[in-house]
Amino acid sequence: MSDDYHCENERKRMTSSMRRWISSPSHWLPMLALLGYCWIAPAQAQDNFGGGADLFPDFSLGGFGDETTEPVQWRATYTIDASGKGKLDVTATLGSGWHIYSMTQPAGGPTPTTLSVKSPSEIKLTGKFTPDRQPHSSVSTVYKGLTVEEFESNVTWSATIQAPAGFDGKISVQVDGLVCKEACVPVGETLEAIAVNESGDDVSSGQLTSDVNTESSLFSEVAKPFRDGEYAVEWTAFVFPATVKAGQWGELIFTATPDPTYHVYETAVDDADLSTNFVVTTKSGLQIGKPVANVPVTQKQGVLSYGYFKGKVTWRIPFMVPTTTKPGSKTIEGMIAYQACTDGSCLQPQALKFKAPLTIAASNIESPAAVMLTSGKSNDAKDAAAETQWVDPITKPADAPKPPTTDDISSTGGGTDANPTLPGGPAATTDPNAKPDTAGSSTVASNDNTTAANDAQAGSSTAFPVILCFAFIGGLILNVMPCVLPVVGLKIMGFVNQAGEDRKRILTLNVAYMAGIMAVFALLAIVAAVTKFGWGEQFTYFPVRLGLTLILFALALSYLDVWEIPVPGMAAGKASQDLQNREGFFGAFSKGVFATIMATPCSGPLLGFILGLTLNLAPAQTIAIFLTVGLGMSFPYLLIGFRPKLIAWLPKPGDWMVTLKQLMAFLFLGTVAFFFSQFNDTQKVPVFVSLIAVWFGCWIIGKVPNYADLNKRISAWVGGIAAATAISIGAFHFLEQVKELDWKDYNEAQLQQLRSEGKTVMVDFGAKWCVNCIVNYEVALNTAKTRKVMDELGAVAMYADWTDPDEKIKQKLSELDSRSIPLLVIYPGDHSKAPIIMRDLVTQQAVVDALRRAGASVSSSSLSFSARDQNIATIAP
Repeated sequence: MSDDYHCENERKRMTSSMRRWISSPSHWLPMLALLGYCWIAPAQAQDNFGGGADLFPDFSLGGFGDETTEPVQWRATYTIDASGKGKLDVTATLGSGWHIYSMTQPAGGPTPTTLSVKSPSEIKLTGKFTPDRQPHSSVSTVYKGLTVEEFESNVTWSATIQAPAGFDGKISVQVDGLVCKEACVPVGETLEAIAVNESGDDVSSGQLTSDVNTESSLFSEVAKPFRDGEYAVEWTAFVFPATVKAGQWGELIFTATPDPTYHVYETAVDDADLSTNFVVTTKSGLQIGKPVANVPVTQKQGVLSYGYFKGKVTWRIPFMVPTTTKPGSKTIEGMIAYQACTDGSCLQPQALKFKAPLTIAASNIESPAAVMLTSGKSNDAKDAAAETQWVDPITKPADAPKPPTTDDISSTGGGTDANPTLPGGPAATTDPNAKPDTAGSSTVASNDNTTAANDAQAGSSTAFPVILCFAFIGGLILNVMPCVLPVVGLKIMGFVNQAGEDRKRILTLNVAYMAGIMAVFALLAIVAAVTKFGWGEQFTYFPVRLGLTLILFALALSYLDVWEIPVPGMAAGKASQDLQNREGFFGAFSKGVFATIMATPCSGPLLGFILGLTLNLAPAQTIAIFLTVGLGMSFPYLLIGFRPKLIAWLPKPGDWMVTLKQLMAFLFLGTVAFFFSQFNDTQKVPVFVSLIAVWFGCWIIGKVPNYADLNKRISAWVGGIAAATAISIGAFHFLEQVKELDWKDYNEAQLQQLRSEGKTVMVDFGAKWCVNCIVNYEVALNTAKTRKVMDELGAVAMYADWTDPDEKIKQKLSELDSRSIPLLVIYPGDHSKAPIIMRDLVTQQAVVDALRRAGASVSSSSLSFSARDQNIATIAP
């Protein structure tokens, strides 16, 4: 899972804990346990880096992520014109997390999907089944490099058919295949495709599923609910009328039934947050109005205001068929983003896709038809809503056909209708804050965080002074977070040095330290208030993470006496102990700044909730929260400044301080290791070399002590920084691997499959321990010039990695009469040409010439096989 998902779960856990603490002061006692937790499990406290700590195991996501009851549901329909020509559609609707394989799945892997007409015999397929979208392709590790083609969510295969004129019976379609999640389930179904005639005289909507006791009644099918796994909202949807005359009106009707205690947000036709977002992506030439709910919106006032519907809610979306529309089949497609919330928490945002069948005919047939509902992605739905202006300025006339009530044809599910519909009008409500719903009229300002509702629900019922109180406690806890401990340890050493000094000086130094903390928090508060920049969001930028990693490593080297920082109080080697035994004002301020910067990767207990609120608060409130967190973090030092006697609790200065300083170095190195783990695989080698470069630069600086002549110190600093910078730049220039070509892992079965398809294939045999292999890869193979030629030829690049022992690669090398690498083999798409081998070091031009000699990929039907296919032409480097 992505880091955003983990951060969101962490925030939900913080929210749950916050509510329990506020409601019962007796729950504040576990604070000490949380502090101990921060010591023994530092990685679990990293909010912005995907920590997975289960701090509050009592909190539940309400079944989010549970699998659906059915792996796949099938639906088959067909249309036939007067001449007997038609189209057969087979749709697979997959449960959450399940996937099915394509009909073109290469042999040697999972079972492909097969479709065939079983009966009647007079129905003939006149074309192949083709999917409505391309499958997702990936190279499988289970099937040893074979390409796997799979569909998720839903897919429709279509094929042209020929039938006797006037045929309107059922067509039996045989489906075989494999549907998989953690485990795989064989598919063997016989579907009965239902006719949808373009003339409109005999229209029905068939949905054949693998469920037993499937109802054949149209109303039973319309009433069948949709629920995404065990999510807390059940949906039903239908279109009325299903057959419409040109110039007439119809409606899409959607009903959401939340589980008890849950509700959904008010309506929006854009990407507004804290809303149920509707978007129509396929209008098929129809005019479509905005959705209108049958119940009023209930407004929730608080730190964050929002509107929601109590209980079950039904939306009606009117549409009008233009008078110029020709008879035939139409579809209306779109998405709905929604979220189920209680008064104190929210589930993960969800979305559904809908596809409504519609027939344009000579007259209306006033009967409903089911709207197909499938799982979707919330981000996709909101992106589509943001980019699509789909609402037309139309108003449905009073004499338009009226659909049957939703209670007659929809399931009530597990929810309760808190607002029963009154004849001729919207639902009655007893809520004095309720107001009628108008699509897109949400009073909530839009922002980019769709999960802000989780914190908004809790924050809206929490007084702002209480929020500030917990912000202060959260800041206090930051002092013992693992990110900050090294700096705090150094500050403790400063306290020891302050023992016996003037009280006024002690207070001044601690105020300077506090000023450093508050300066950074003030800057973060301004940025957060203006740009909604999140706590720790700066660490999403590579230069920030790289810079801090190198600085931390340099500080660790300083604590280990490799070099000395010439700032009083920041480090103290034996040679300059006398010069640095007094902490200066600038040193104290710098420590405060650095400690705060170090704190930002850690949110700690309470802060995930508190800082989440700032996304939707007024700028003044946001700044107040950030400054309160800073005040909490600096409070212990301010207290010591006013009560210097507290320093007496610490041991007297001595050799133990040198040991503590070196221990702090290892804490810094631990933080360096944490940041290093955040770099991707292509960045880790150059980052590691950069760390060595910093080590080398610090060693140069450390060769000249701080008490040496100024010119010598300047020369050492210039030389050290220049050396570290040059090595680091070189590392990223030469060692960061950027794949110009789309390399596929070598697999003999896949190689033969590509060759059978007429592909020109270039195979590079190499290894990470082979210097010449790396030179070939960087200079002649993985280059823009080679990529250009490969694209022109339609060629495929494969890499055989011999870094670890591999008998299959060794056997292939033996077949190619080679016992060493590097080795480059180019297999022409035309099998009448011999494969080309290039040994040892190669040049860019030699590779380009060899590729052009091999030629472009060819179609499999035009392949020419001959005995020459086994011959190998060798090109000397």
